[in-house]
Amino acid sequence: MTLELEWQKAEQERQEDTHQHEPPEVEFGFYNQVQQGDVDAVQENLRSGSYRQIAMRVRLSDDLVQNFRYHCIVCLSMVSRFCIEGGMPGEQAYRMSDFYIRKIDTATTIDQVEKLHDDACMDYVKRMQQRKIKQVCSKPVSLCLNYIYSHMHEKISTEELAAEVHLHPSYLSRLFREQMGCTLHDYILDQKIQSAKRMLQFSDRSYAEIANLLAFSSQSHFIQVFSRKVGVTPKQFREAEFRSKLMRGEQE
Repeated sequence: MTLELEWQKAEQERQEDTHQHEPPEVEFGFYNQVQQGDVDAVQENLRSGSYRQIAMRVRLSDDLVQNFRYHCIVCLSMVSRFCIEGGMPGEQAYRMSDFYIRKIDTATTIDQVEKLHDDACMDYVKRMQQRKIKQVCSKPVSLCLNYIYSHMHEKISTEELAAEVHLHPSYLSRLFREQMGCTLHDYILDQKIQSAKRMLQFSDRSYAEIANLLAFSSQSHFIQVFSRKVGVTPKQFREAEFRSKLMRGEQE
């Protein structure tokens, strides 16, 4: 049977199916909430469990877990695009989507998939909220944010960024501080520390490896900056995360 005939047969069967999709405005309404950084609305939506109900009603696979995976992957793909349209650097939005989709791909229960979906949506909406607070960035600053995210594992200088956006270093520094509320140097360090926190949470890389991957001058320099920014050492942070995971596992 050709695909065309299969489609016609499936479409005929679906005419009698009462499990219809939600109107586009309902789905797009949620994506807009994320894009606008409306944390309360997104949180309330996720707590209602409505997305799970819709996913269980509209089947993309006969396997219930795989079906829910597909729905969540579609959702995160759309959320990432809406966030890019809302001003999030493209590379950051895509990498976040890639990260959560890979985690969803390894989840083995509907509850695990749902938690990852909800965590991802909250991650996106909180980042968009921060962007709204810090105001919409000009094109040069937006290009800098994307460049920093794409070159996290390299040493990044103000001069390098200025050349990338064709501005004088001192002017770019002033523009960045006005729009982001911090210096370029502090922002770069903050982003590197956020990346380090994820490595400490989700990998067994040594502190020396993390320092090297994020282009810190040495392991001791990395530990010094991490401790100053986070308030605890990388070792203390990793141990606290490990204890937290154990406690969550016991509760489940």
